[in-house]
Amino acid sequence: MTNMNIRPIIFCTLVLIGFVGACGKSPGPSTPAEAGTGLKIAYVNGDSILHKFEQFRKQADVMDEKQRKAEEQLQAKGAALQNEIMAYQKKAQSGSLTPKEMQAQEKYLSTKQDAILAERDRMAKAIMEESEVINRQLQAVLHKKLDEIKTKEGYDFILNAAEGGSVLAANEKYDITEQVLKMLNDEGTERIAPDTTK
Repeated sequence: MTNMNIRPIIFCTLVLIGFVGACGKSPGPSTPAEAGTGLKIAYVNGDSILHKFEQFRKQADVMDEKQRKAEEQLQAKGAALQNEIMAYQKKAQSGSLTPKEMQAQEKYLSTKQDAILAERDRMAKAIMEESEVINRQLQAVLHKKLDEIKTKEGYDFILNAAEGGSVLAANEKYDITEQVLKMLNDEGTERIAPDTTK
């Protein structure tokens, strides 16, 4: 009844900066792929970005803690309700309650259970919505940094080579993951602070 298996911050970004015309571009200082097409292509490992982007990890930890506290609250209320149900059943079996009293107690317990379920759904929705907001903000920061690199280096595409992604194989010399992570972690990335008062 109180299970809230919500993974904070679903961060599955297709890291793909739109194609721009290569004509007139001067080559950048790095070595993007140029397989006779005139295109300059690099890639990042999305999984590494996910696990090493410090601001993402901090926000994930905050949301994990918020979820843990919500689960503890629900479990405590669920345990208290279970104790009340057992106490009622004991009285009912002993014959110490009138039919009217039994009906009233059953209605009370049912209403209390519905309230706990409603609270569980409300908490789950709030955590999910906050996670989605943070996710969008973090994605915006990531895309901003990627766009800066794209412009500076003259890339036409920056692809996502995460496991299960569309890039099946790539030459490691075109991997700019560490460059992106340095920009994200060391160059004044905007701080995103979720509401921890809820």
